[in-house]
Amino acid sequence: MKILFLLLLAGAAILLFYTVMKARKNPASDMSHLDAEEVEYREQYDHHFSLSYRGYRMIGKKYLQPREDRFEVTKVVMNAVQPDRLSGFSRNDLYKMEECILSHFPYASIEWKHPIKELVLTEI
Repeated sequence: MKILFLLLLAGAAILLFYTVMKARKNPASDMSHLDAEEVEYREQYDHHFSLSYRGYRMIGKKYLQPREDRFEVTKVVMNAVQPDRLSGFSRNDLYKMEECILSHFPYASIEWKHPIKELVLTEI
């Protein structure tokens, strides 16, 4: 019984090590391949997508509405993944991300959530 428990414990340790190594090599978390001026767009599950630009990650949710013969994305709501890491985020970065969103969804209106909303609403 003791040997079976030790084998089970060793198997769990190996599985944990494998999971950690696989997560570290996940390309979704690796942004070192991004050019400084490139916005990376990634589709995610269901109605979500992510944008990465200069180390800033945003998650967007798409809202669909029916048009004449198809469904189109009419609204996109964007949230910062780590709002505390947005120091240095500028209005130009915001415009670059909006340009990428509109290239994928030309008929969509874009709504930004806190704290980006404050950047949009401040006077220039």
